[in-house]
Amino acid sequence: MLKSLGVLLTFITIALFQIPQLAKEKLTREIVIFSFLMVFTAVIVIGKINNVSIPNPLELIAFTMKPLIQLFS
Repeated sequence: MLKSLGVLLTFITIALFQIPQLAKEKLTREIVIFSFLMVFTAVIVIGKINNVSIPNPLELIAFTMKPLIQLFS
């Protein structure tokens, strides 16, 4: 729990430094993308800290491509 809170505070601190600079330059799309990536990364890191099973993206690709591969072979 304490590690998760530390990670969350770290990400909030980074956002507090970066978002005002982006807002000053009126880069709204970059703010949205930055926020999405920060939240996504924070969720993944906190999940790893708490030993949550995170699936491998390559397994999803292999699962979706398997029927297509079987069709051509």
